[in-house]
Amino acid sequence: MKKIVVYQSGTGFTAKYAGWIAEDLGCEAKEFKTLKPGELPGYDMVIYGGWIMGGMVAGYDKVKKLELKNIVVFGVGMTVPSEEVATKIAEQNQIPQERFFYFEGGYNPQKLGFVQKSMMNIIKKSLLKKTDKTAEDLHTLETFKGADNTDRHAIKGLVEYCDAKME
Repeated sequence: MKKIVVYQSGTGFTAKYAGWIAEDLGCEAKEFKTLKPGELPGYDMVIYGGWIMGGMVAGYDKVKKLELKNIVVFGVGMTVPSEEVATKIAEQNQIPQERFFYFEGGYNPQKLGFVQKSMMNIIKKSLLKKTDKTAEDLHTLETFKGADNTDRHAIKGLVEYCDAKME
């Protein structure tokens, strides 16, 4: 079965996950913008990954329009992974729950553009003003200092899912 990992990464965390996934699945990882027109429909399975902003998986709207027959999606964000977070993102992006996986990335402000950095500063200020901060809020504020919270072991469920679908 011919498979590929395709991704869109803003700060490198999604690219890191894409590389690990491709390595474990024994396939190639390519940045979405480097693909040739009509390249993806030639694959039996496409694993697409994008960073999360406002609950949306970056670039997924373009991939979705290709109407690929067998696609698995992963999103990378700053929020601590949970079933609730994954369900909310999957629903917001109209991705079948069993085909979506959420991973925690980190924060690297040096690699963000002006608009993204401005949006992140608004989120940070909002969290700082909260009087009843949750453990998740405190974790996010700590991440805002600059952090790499990627975890190679987090991809296990996605890899197992893809392996089972390829049998």
